[in-house]
Amino acid sequence: MSTAVCLLAYSMVVLVIGPPLLSQVTASGAIPRLGITVWVTSMASVLGAWLVAAVLFAVDLHRAWGHIDMLLAGCFAALRTLALGGYGGYLQAGLAVLTALTLVALGVLGARVLAALRRGRIHTRRHAEAAQLAARGAPRGPGGSLVVDAPHRSVYCLAGRPRTIVITRPALSALDEGQLAAVLAHEQAHLSGRHHQLLALTGALAKVLPHLELFTQGSVEIARLVEMCADDVAARRHSGDTVVGALLALALPAQTAPGSPAPALGAAGLGVADRVERLLDPPNRTQAWLYQSLVLYGLLVAPLALAAMIITQVPLCVTAALG
Repeated sequence: MSTAVCLLAYSMVVLVIGPPLLSQVTASGAIPRLGITVWVTSMASVLGAWLVAAVLFAVDLHRAWGHIDMLLAGCFAALRTLALGGYGGYLQAGLAVLTALTLVALGVLGARVLAALRRGRIHTRRHAEAAQLAARGAPRGPGGSLVVDAPHRSVYCLAGRPRTIVITRPALSALDEGQLAAVLAHEQAHLSGRHHQLLALTGALAKVLPHLELFTQGSVEIARLVEMCADDVAARRHSGDTVVGALLALALPAQTAPGSPAPALGAAGLGVADRVERLLDPPNRTQAWLYQSLVLYGLLVAPLALAAMIITQVPLCVTAALG
């Protein structure tokens, strides 16, 4: 049980200090892929800690059934007297119910996340079908994109089958040839990097756990870093100045008119000012790599140490079960 308690304590520490710390070390977006890795690792470590702790509680409860004093003595020595008293059976039953409810809650959490992902896929597919219908009869645009009539400048991509890049006619008119190529490279980077799946998962977690800042703020930060990843791909293929010109050409109308829907990833849809500043004045990559690597190391060391403790307990559990 001590390992399970340590896992829960670890998750609480990450939930409390994680959001402000991670926001600070990934704010510059110097290495967006590493920043995404840090955020995703923190979320996964918390969810994994919850799951493993619940399983360990259930295993320990099963091993100590009928000997509740042995179960509590490892972590809660102060309850030993109570456990040895006349209420031991009630207390043990309460722990069993609590463990069962925890496992059920984790199952419900997983089911709600899967349901949110399914709704996102349906919404994306319907939007892609609507874009196909709106562009019916019109010739394909550059790179096989769909050109649709709309009052604002917008370029975005939709995942699914087939993958689709949508360009509105005002955006097509506003971008020169080099800027249009950079925007298409940006959108292709989203599609090839499967950024939609990542954002769908983090968005679902944020909806299911709306009161935990690690997931709500993490979803927003990951979306911002994903855009920076796509900016880097476009800048490598063309140039940073070209990407900046494309962002500025699309940004103002995108902020004064409805943007692309939530499942879509638009070139100028999020954090344009920060992205432009980052491209014009790149941040210190060495410093960002050092800070983010240290945070990632800290996130991984504690779970790995606890995993080692769990592994060393497996032979004992097997022996006890066989005995």
